[in-house]
Amino acid sequence: MITPVAILALAFTAQQPSTLNPCAGSYTQNVWDPRFTPGQRWSYHTRPLDKDSTLTITKIDYVPDIGFVVHIMVDHVDFDDKSGDRPRNNVRREYFAIRRDSLDASVLERLDISQVAEPDSVYWRWQTNCAGLTYGTTVADTLKTLQDAYLAQRLTLTMQTTLAPIPSGKPESVRLTLSQLIINEQSPIRELQGQLSFKDGSPVKDARIEITLTEIPTYNPDRKASTSAKTNSDGVFQIPVFAGSYNFNLTLDGFRSKTGTLFVSATHTSLRLQPEPQLLCKCSGK
Repeated sequence: MITPVAILALAFTAQQPSTLNPCAGSYTQNVWDPRFTPGQRWSYHTRPLDKDSTLTITKIDYVPDIGFVVHIMVDHVDFDDKSGDRPRNNVRREYFAIRRDSLDASVLERLDISQVAEPDSVYWRWQTNCAGLTYGTTVADTLKTLQDAYLAQRLTLTMQTTLAPIPSGKPESVRLTLSQLIINEQSPIRELQGQLSFKDGSPVKDARIEITLTEIPTYNPDRKASTSAKTNSDGVFQIPVFAGSYNFNLTLDGFRSKTGTLFVSATHTSLRLQPEPQLLCKCSGK
């Protein structure tokens, strides 16, 4: 156990190369604090989205230009739903560093001891910019900031197209929005979230969207070739995707199918729809 007398004695000094980084000079790792200790798990003032979330302290440092820095892991975090939504995806873990006073203003009750190791990559990243990556806001507000940055990675495509009725009638103009959601930065899987609406803004319900890989990659021969979904009452659908090229097919009762080519990469999503074929008629000339 680290004792009060050993606030500095049991710590060691780390050096970083950047002259603009407070951690480029001397800072002290693994310091003692009378209230917080690595391994403690606490309840805290959570966001409504992060139901049952708790935080665990992983490490405490002292940086002269910042003060006491507490490294924490926060569990049951929801970055995929927006404020006001019903929390459905609060299975995420977030690791970050926070000023001691901000942590003190956030916590409610100490729960138990739970040893959690912070990934080395997270700590190394903090060392390269310990001022910019030490948050001075509450845990809940910090999660809001991190979620905003995460949602900014959503790649959105909006386009207009026309559905031709069967057998005849007035064509309907529709608006299609596709957003590529990064589910996990370490995973190649993306979620394609789409929404279909008519020209007047009303949702297109029960439309079927099917995507089929144009080629199964040799490195992953077990990948599912075809995936489909239907729009719900809000005109929204969700389809998991990998990077690759797909045949795209949109069908809606009473209208001709709309086909095209969907391309998904790590940086963007594109969709090229096939134009409607021209109607041919035999016309008498004079």
